[in-house]
Amino acid sequence: MTREELKAQIDELMRQYACEEIDGATYAQKMMELTASAQKESDED
Repeated sequence: MTREELKAQIDELMRQYACEEIDGATYAQKMMELTASAQKESDED
């Protein structure tokens, strides 16, 4: 995942939270998953 793809996914997650489409716990869980997967990919390079 490129940096731009990660930013787009985080922006969408923030939008969903701001529009109350997801709750705080879901937001936190998905953010952790995104950052963990991006870190794992970075470590593999």
